[in-house]
Amino acid sequence: MTSTMKQRTHRLGRKQAGAAIMDNLIAVGFVALAIVFIFAQVPKLQYQWNKVQFQSQTSEIVQATVAWKKSRPNFDAVSLNKVCLDGELSHSICGTANDGKATNPFGGDWSVTVNTGSKGLFDVKATLPSDAGRVVSLSNTMSAATRGNCIEATGCSTIKVAGTALTMTF
Repeated sequence: MTSTMKQRTHRLGRKQAGAAIMDNLIAVGFVALAIVFIFAQVPKLQYQWNKVQFQSQTSEIVQATVAWKKSRPNFDAVSLNKVCLDGELSHSICGTANDGKATNPFGGDWSVTVNTGSKGLFDVKATLPSDAGRVVSLSNTMSAATRGNCIEATGCSTIKVAGTALTMTF
């Protein structure tokens, strides 16, 4: 091989090395965009996950409260503490003091009380301090699960929003 051919081959290698660096930069750019996109989706995904957990916990509370009633004629004197002490409800909802404080997926409290209109019904109340802007959306999600089987929270007598609190009648 002549020295001229070696120089040409050597120069060509340098040009190809520059192209490889550009390829790497483009790949890093795509990875960075993908990471930014993923991080942008985290709040939406977190809300969706919390919503699923909220629905599940509400269902668990309703089932445990109905089980607490046993042969009682109504839900008079029901409370989350009594339902928790009855053993039907999971510790993740009851909390360490069996009071439902700061145990819902949105960082709020759970409570169970007899319905003021009828002792044959009970109310499950949840507070949403960490995601207060989503109370209306969550109320629309939960409206179909309440006693009234409503399509949406507006006009539904069995679901009420007050500030960061959501009260559902079952």
